[in-house]
Parts: sequence; structure tokens; C-alpha cells
Amino acid sequence: MALSPTDPLERAVVAAQAEAPDDWDSVSQAVKRRIRATVAPSRPIVVVAADGSTDQDAHGSRTYVASRVVRAALRDALRTRPDLTAERIDLTIDDERLTRVEVDLVCAYGTVMPAASDVARATVASVVADLLGPGTQPQVDVTVTDVVVGDPRLA
Repeated sequence: MALSPTDPLERAVVAAQAEAPDDWDSVSQAVKRRIRATVAPSRPIVVVAADGSTDQDAHGSRTYVASRVVRAALRDALRTRPDLTAERIDLTIDDERLTRVEVDLVCAYGTVMPAASDVARATVASVVADLLGPGTQPQVDVTVTDVVVGDPRLA
């Protein structure tokens, strides 16, 4: 004789196991988005002036921006167009300076890939200069890793 679950969590587990979602892809993508949105470890990145100086005053004060803030700003800026979005953004930080940004893009079917890559590079350069100063000019590598039908921000 099987016992029926009485705990709400047990009932939810049984219900979830009994019925597969109709649109597993959208469920999977929603889970991935939430995982990416979790707080990740962060490293400080120094702000660099146009002349290459990191000192903000005569006392040698410096300004830092958390890598988490830079990554979030880049992700937001790369989500403004309906034809591309960032799937992955990696930052390379050497001696507190941002030296490289790697972006994996997902583009909509029909998007001109070289143009999308150029847009992504320009967006990264603009966001980095705004947040980390005009002296921060990292190498920017853009790779298109997926092409989807429709708006890639919804994939």
C-alpha cells in the first residue's frame, strides 16, 4: 500500500516527476539565466586615466570597480539589440588592470556576423571606457557561438 505524500514539497516533487514540461527548452534557458544571475566572486579593477595613470590625486588614491559590476554592465549593454546577446563574458585582470574581454555572442538567424561582432566590440570598448576610464583599452575577442531563430535574448 503506497502512502500519499502529505508534505507540500513532497507533493510538488511527485507532481513534477509525473509531468514533463511542454517546453523544456524555455525551462532550461530560464534556469540558466537564473544561475548566471547569481552572485559570483569579484575582483577589483583599477580605473586608468587617459595618460595611463591610476593615481587619482597627489596622495596616490585609486578608484576600483568590481569585476562583477563591469561584467553586469557589459551584459546589459549587449542586450539592447534584438539580434544579439552575450552568452558568456570573461574578463582577464592582470595587476588590477583589465587586459582582455572575451565575449561569446548568440545572434538571431539572418544577422550579419561580422557586423554583429563589430557592434559588440564597440559596445565593450564604450562600456569599459565609461566605467574604467579612457586609459583602459583591453583586447576584445568576440566569438559567435550560436544562432537562433527569433530574439536571442529570449533563448
